Amino acid sequence: MPDNLGGGMVEPGCWFRVGSGGTHFAFARTVATNDGEDWLDQAHALRMQTRFGKAAAGVVIRRRLEHRGTRVSPPIDLIEPLHLVFGAPSEQWRHLYANGGTTERYYPASAFCTHEVTRLHGSLMIESHPEGRSSNLHLTLLISTTAHRGGETGLFCGLEWSGEWYWRWESLDGGRRCQLVGGVKVNGLRLEPGEVLELPPVHLGFFTGGLWAGTNALRRYLYEQVCPRYEGRPVVPRVSYNHWGGIYNDYDIDLMRREAQRAAALGVEIFVLDAAWFQGDFPDGVGNWDDADVNRRKFPEGLEPLADFVRHLGMGFGLWFEPERAVEGTTVLRQHPEWLVPVPSRGKSSFHLNLAQPEAQDYLIKMVGEWIERLGLAWIKWDYNIEPRPFWNRVDPSGKIQFAYMTGLYRVLDTLMGKYPQCVVEQCASGGRRLDIGTMKRAHTFWISDETHDPLNCRLMQARANRFLPGHLLNSAVMVARGRGDIGFDDAAVLGRMMGWLSFYGDIASWSDALTGRMAQWVRVFKAMRHLVVRDFYQLLPMPRALEDWHALQFVSPAKDEAVIFVFAGTTGGSQKVKLRQLDPEANYRLARQPGGAPRTIPGGQLMEEGLRIVLNPDEGALWHLGVVDE
Repeated sequence: MPDNLGGGMVEPGCWFRVGSGGTHFAFARTVATNDGEDWLDQAHALRMQTRFGKAAAGVVIRRRLEHRGTRVSPPIDLIEPLHLVFGAPSEQWRHLYANGGTTERYYPASAFCTHEVTRLHGSLMIESHPEGRSSNLHLTLLISTTAHRGGETGLFCGLEWSGEWYWRWESLDGGRRCQLVGGVKVNGLRLEPGEVLELPPVHLGFFTGGLWAGTNALRRYLYEQVCPRYEGRPVVPRVSYNHWGGIYNDYDIDLMRREAQRAAALGVEIFVLDAAWFQGDFPDGVGNWDDADVNRRKFPEGLEPLADFVRHLGMGFGLWFEPERAVEGTTVLRQHPEWLVPVPSRGKSSFHLNLAQPEAQDYLIKMVGEWIERLGLAWIKWDYNIEPRPFWNRVDPSGKIQFAYMTGLYRVLDTLMGKYPQCVVEQCASGGRRLDIGTMKRAHTFWISDETHDPLNCRLMQARANRFLPGHLLNSAVMVARGRGDIGFDDAAVLGRMMGWLSFYGDIASWSDALTGRMAQWVRVFKAMRHLVVRDFYQLLPMPRALEDWHALQFVSPAKDEAVIFVFAGTTGGSQKVKLRQLDPEANYRLARQPGGAPRTIPGGQLMEEGLRIVLNPDEGALWHLGVVDE
């Protein structure tokens, strides 16, 4: 580890901890090079091998814990791949973290709610949910800042891990110093002689400035250093359709053809067939993945005719899977019961696939790969509607099973993405409940929440999640219930889903031609500005807490030559002044409301210092585009 980590913010040490029964094992450094270190605990015959990978504005720390003894290791209760001590007093730090991607049917929803903590005395802990999915309680990312050498300096951190975890800040020496630890939750884990654990890589970055500087440093790091590319290019959000919300199990090929025709008229780029294309529908048919399992009542000739029809309309075709789970009576359970572990469930018994087994990994690679090839899939939705904690407990309550499982899961996803680079991977876990750096490296976007009914909540969740994540990771949809028609759909409804990946859900075929035309106009606007949602992000007004509150946010290019601002009025409407961020004060900007508003030219300094006066009707939403005027 560089001695001057974080510009001297971090005190020297081994920067990790392993322990048992409240005691930290004593490791001594035996090897030190520019890109790595080895540490040895002679008393317990444990070796920690560390390698440092430098990235722009960050470092990736990879550790391997090896048992070098001749007998089984003592029980290990503490595995912390990161342990940093800081000389700055704990009350000088500010910390920012967020809730995970849950589903609440009230406003404002709790999903992705951000929390700022200052003047910390004692400890602050964020962690995975007790049932085991990584972001069911909190996002796995943390941003912290402090005054340092006359300015404000900060760090962001995250574990590349989809299992159980925690981050904890703690005061030391009565608050004069403090420490940050990041760990994996284990309980009496033992290593066999010669056994090696690959610990979750730690992603750590440093920046100067306050928490907003941290937000954009983290977003840039994730987008440029972590997130995969699509066909060799950085990902920008696309426009997609998914049938599930509003239609659910009740559909057939004739309905899907009508939805596909309407999706094409909107300008949709990818059409996704969600769950229930198989015998048994959802959830009872989960595990029926063979071609012979296709529901022939809905698709008499299989899925190929629909895939061909969608492509004929100029869209890519996508398909839903939930491959880590199976329900009693389904094909995969009948054929390979040795791969599946029973877990508690409602209704029919559910089983968790054990991806610690290489044979189960090979099966998923083959099964999903064959569907991609057979249907020419441009998209797979990888869902995970099951809590892993009962599975961990049944197989290995010490938690060691997580390491082999994550190795297996990542191998499956890495293999599929490497073999099929033309196929977009959308991750889902009953919404955004497994959204972490481990899955971010293996997905092009995420379904962020199963709350997709209320446009106010959808807007709020996308905006909050942008505080930590580049917008291309954030998929939310305009959801149309079966036969709903035009009722309740306006500009604000679609604008509230344009801060990430824009999707349409359900029975869009019930829309009138007039509403379809208006939504198609917004799709064209979105395609013209979507490259900006992966750039820097700012909240221009406080996050709404009540229906009366206005909401305003901005995306801006690093060169400061282009930006978009979203503004949403509260229930009372009226006038609001909004001050923009990070523009060039010396430049003139062409400002135009979208779509088709008359442009005007305003100096950047005026937009930042005096602000933009905006008048909107109650509950109205609006979008403005800004571009530098060439002299």
